[in-house]
Amino acid sequence: MNDVRYPVPDTLGYLTGRWRLDRRLTDARAGQTGTFTGVGEFVPVPGGLDYAERGELTFGPHRGPAWRRLRYRSDGELVRVEFDDGRFFHDLDLRGGGWSVTHPCRADGYAGEFRVTSADTFIQDWTVTGPAKDLHLLTTFDRA
Repeated sequence: MNDVRYPVPDTLGYLTGRWRLDRRLTDARAGQTGTFTGVGEFVPVPGGLDYAERGELTFGPHRGPAWRRLRYRSDGELVRVEFDDGRFFHDLDLRGGGWSVTHPCRADGYAGEFRVTSADTFIQDWTVTGPAKDLHLLTTFDRA
């Protein structure tokens, strides 16, 4: 992953707006690779941002639309990232230009690395391992 770190003064302020997404997926267990290409938008709401992404997923033999929603809420100096139903996902703080997180999901574990590489680009790098999954998801966000 690119080692460049670009500190930002305000995580929510930096994320606000529309982004082009390019995601590469690798499922080592199934021996499949794929891509997701689309757009993500962080929209201001009271207390933070609502995030929605949509695009096209190609994964193994599957090709079709895909989407997800998350909530980014101010929690003091940290941002609390939640699933659309309000369950906690992870904290986030990009002021230093990067952030590492973990998230347990049943018996599987998610390890995420966030890296801001410029005023208009950041990267999410997720590795998911456990009895049910062996995935790598690398997403580049470019401001639209």
